[in-house]
Amino acid sequence: MVAEKIIADNRNGINITIILLLAVLLYFPHLGKTPIYILDEAKNAQCAREMMQRGDWIVPTFNQELRTDKPPFHYFFMILAYKIFGVNEFAARFFSAIFGIGTLLVTYFFSRKFLGEMKAFFIVLVLLSSLHFTLEMHLSVPDPYLIFLISTGLFSVFTFLQTAEKKYVWLFYSCIGFGILCKGPVAIVVPGLIVLFYLILEKELSLKKLLQLQPFIGLAIVLLLALPWYYAVYKATDGAWVKGFLFEHNINRFMSAKEGHGGFFLLTAIFIFAGFLPFSVFIVQTVKHVKAFWQNPFIKFSALVSVVFLLFFTVSNTKLPNYPMPAYPFYAVLFGSFLHSWTSREYSGSMKMPFIILFILMLAIPVAIYFVLKNEPPISLLANLSVYFIIFPIGAFLGFYFYQKGNLRESVYAVSGSFMLMAFVFFGWIYPVVYDQNPVNKSLALLNENKPLVAYKIYNPGYNFYLNKPVKLFDDTAQLKAFTKIHPDYILISRESLNPELQSIGAKTVFKGKDIFETPVTIIMQHKL
Repeated sequence: MVAEKIIADNRNGINITIILLLAVLLYFPHLGKTPIYILDEAKNAQCAREMMQRGDWIVPTFNQELRTDKPPFHYFFMILAYKIFGVNEFAARFFSAIFGIGTLLVTYFFSRKFLGEMKAFFIVLVLLSSLHFTLEMHLSVPDPYLIFLISTGLFSVFTFLQTAEKKYVWLFYSCIGFGILCKGPVAIVVPGLIVLFYLILEKELSLKKLLQLQPFIGLAIVLLLALPWYYAVYKATDGAWVKGFLFEHNINRFMSAKEGHGGFFLLTAIFIFAGFLPFSVFIVQTVKHVKAFWQNPFIKFSALVSVVFLLFFTVSNTKLPNYPMPAYPFYAVLFGSFLHSWTSREYSGSMKMPFIILFILMLAIPVAIYFVLKNEPPISLLANLSVYFIIFPIGAFLGFYFYQKGNLRESVYAVSGSFMLMAFVFFGWIYPVVYDQNPVNKSLALLNENKPLVAYKIYNPGYNFYLNKPVKLFDDTAQLKAFTKIHPDYILISRESLNPELQSIGAKTVFKGKDIFETPVTIIMQHKL
């Protein structure tokens, strides 16, 4: 028994070391290399800076105006990173990577507790292989924080239901409280539904069982963690922040498609399938595996979490790839558990067709990326970067080769390794090189710090982050014209589509640049002499 424990501890130590090494290599080396350009990234990064500069931990602002999009949990961590590393791209994303690693470790520890060492390792391998998961940990957005909080909370409440250890139910409520401080009601609504449905599924829904969850103490913990800030921001903004956040960015976002982020009914399912490549090609086999192991409570709970998130965000009218991501650790449980069973030869079905599908998909990616880059004017000269994506079909081929040879574990490692290698190359060279061509980067040299900076109707918020100054925004040409007469040395940012409205201003275009992978064209205008 002692020898077995020593062997198990050594294996556990090796697994954790491998996980940490891979995560650090994937998340940190190129974290600050890509410019802050994506709209959400820029607004979040600048909002945190404005709060820090004012010494204000309560009211979020962007461009010195109230920002009601998100609560401040991620802003707090960005401010901390700014104080440590200075205001830069690396600092804005630093804690996203930290929380990403935290999610990997939490997933490993809870999976090991209920499924064993090697299954837990395969489960985390699935997450490390997901380019979508890795991408999210490279962005200055609240989602990495929410993914950690919701997944940790759900793992914890499941553990409490299995063991009755109260520390886990307290951890659950703590994660819910911080989750509300991170992204609002979704952090309590979806986990609450999952716990309710799980009790119904297990035929354990009763007043006695609900009381065992200590709901009153739990509510007190949640309120203690979340309510003070919500009350403070309500008082500081006369209710404007709470009203804007709850109605505009929660209820309206669920009931209608916001900011053009709608889509057809199955879009969320497609997001998840794409996000879990390469191993989502084994979806049929994984579903069969879930059915075969349905009596395992951890598998059953993970399947329930996966279905609830899928259905919830399928019903939502606003659809974005990051919305179902708090369930990613639970999808990984299902895929990783199947992969371990298959490589342990507990599953005897043929895997030839999934590998053929994977190879075809991976072969199509470099070709598709070549034409996408070639037909995107700002980056058409970078189309040859698509050659790097040959790593995908090579990995798929090697996976199929090892499968044919009967080396099943090597087959999984080859496919997984190719995606991790591609992620390292992508975030180290391809992604930064492509996004360096964005119009904000290319036009910054034209923007004189001493000249008044104005915008008409819409502009990229990356200008705020890199210039560290407010941009005076106009929605009316008459007001803009009056301003330019007083300040003829102005610099104006707008969109080419709004040019007809700007004719009366008497300005000339000095820069024009198409937004990368977007239809708008950013323009910079100055007074026409």
